Amino acid sequence: MKPLFTFFIIAISSCESDVNPLPAEPDLLLVDDDYLISPAFGDLDNITLIILNTSGVGLRVNQNIPASELCSTAKVTLDKTAKSIVVDFGAGCTSSNGINRKGKVLLSYSDRFILAGSRVIATFDNYYVNGNKIEGKRTVTNAGLNLIEGTISLIVKIENGKIIWPDNAFVTVESDQTREVRLGGDGYKASILGNSKGKSREGIDYTSDIIEALIVTESCLESGVWVLSTDVLKFNFENNDVTVDYGAGTCDKAVTINYPGRSKDVILD
Repeated sequence: MKPLFTFFIIAISSCESDVNPLPAEPDLLLVDDDYLISPAFGDLDNITLIILNTSGVGLRVNQNIPASELCSTAKVTLDKTAKSIVVDFGAGCTSSNGINRKGKVLLSYSDRFILAGSRVIATFDNYYVNGNKIEGKRTVTNAGLNLIEGTISLIVKIENGKIIWPDNAFVTVESDQTREVRLGGDGYKASILGNSKGKSREGIDYTSDIIEALIVTESCLESGVWVLSTDVLKFNFENNDVTVDYGAGTCDKAVTINYPGRSKDVILD
């Protein structure tokens, strides 16, 4: 009877293996959503730094605000009494690096941004980047300036963030991040940590955490690719843990997505 019993146990184990295959592949469209969210809001860093620095509110003073750095027809209005700046892209214009913007970015600031504790709040008036509408409130707070290292620490918070595609599909996002930004003659370079949550275009609730610092450079962002170096994001949605590894040292759109039981190399678009 013992051999028969052993065979019976093996048969049961085999059946259990057959009815417990690898989990189904999760909906990875969320990774594409995040890739589109990040540069849309990250583009504000470029706009904000240009405007603050050239208006005398940032890290250097120059009263001649060169709207042409954004696009030739952009109009910048500074109200020092109200501590507000309106960047108006009108019906739409394209910058020299190919970014099309239209509508208005509304900036309000508490003090000169070189001072610790100062903050800049960005809101939007019918504002679009490359055809996608941007909504929400983004607050950037100066958490400290290191003159020796040439870095500034920032706390960045997005509230009620929303990106709407031309077909009316949309994603929502709320996020809290810390950024170490190095400023230099070749533009800024930011090391980012933090977390976010929201709802994807498919209506899926998600959370994400940056578990290895996301590195963003001005030149990479302006080229249309927002990741330069080491970056690992961890998503959780529909009870799935998914990590996205952007690799190290290359400004490209190639990533490795790891999810239960397998992984996939993809090019984001």
